[in-house]
Amino acid sequence: LGVAVVLGGIGFVALNLSLRGYTRHSERIAVPDVVGLDQGGAEVALMESGLEPVIIDSLYNADGQPGAVVEQDPAAGVEVKGTRNVYLTVYRSTPPSERLEIEEGMDAGVARILLDVKGFPFRERYAPTEDLAGLVLGVESARGDSLGPDDRLPKGAQLVLVIGERKELQVALPDFVGLSFSDATRAVEDAGLLPGRWRWSRPAVDGMDSARAVVSSQQPEYVPGRQVRAGSEVDLDILLPEIADLEGPESLFE
Repeated sequence: LGVAVVLGGIGFVALNLSLRGYTRHSERIAVPDVVGLDQGGAEVALMESGLEPVIIDSLYNADGQPGAVVEQDPAAGVEVKGTRNVYLTVYRSTPPSERLEIEEGMDAGVARILLDVKGFPFRERYAPTEDLAGLVLGVESARGDSLGPDDRLPKGAQLVLVIGERKELQVALPDFVGLSFSDATRAVEDAGLLPGRWRWSRPAVDGMDSARAVVSSQQPEYVPGRQVRAGSEVDLDILLPEIADLEGPESLFE
């Protein structure tokens, strides 16, 4: 009986020591710093320390090194028991895709914000329009392909945001010099222009007197083929013959 008790005690102690060695309950390991290492290097460093690396998440950053460790849990320097899991977050090697969600007629300011939030760098291009000034006309890829709101693109894809700009109608500028006052008035209206400052060389006495008036100069000056914005003003100098130069024995004042 005594021998059995002694052997039992020895066996218990041996079993306890072997379990301690297997489970390493008493061993404490300082977690190495693996942030910034590539995934393979981080896994090797952790396993050499007796720890188990586990990849739990990945995120995308255009400025990050693909596959590099960006976070670890537990943090570097924390003492843990052997065989403890260390959870790693690494940068993705491929960017995630995003739905564009930009459609024709959307406010340009809203479209800019949406593209920034989705991570799409873009430049702007303006195109003439009559109805969609300040609104989105469309989105193009860097190669010039048109894109729809349901198209999915990888983050970081370069885009072109096409914005409507009010089209200014251009009209041909007529030559008013030499026209009578009445003809010049009709010509300004027919051309889609507006009368600006019309300077008379002297006040007209009556209708017969004003009928003798002719245009001596204009501003903008006439140049063959010149065009101006529709609705812009035209300044004219109106020349009236002096009273003394009029033919006939009687003055207009008589």
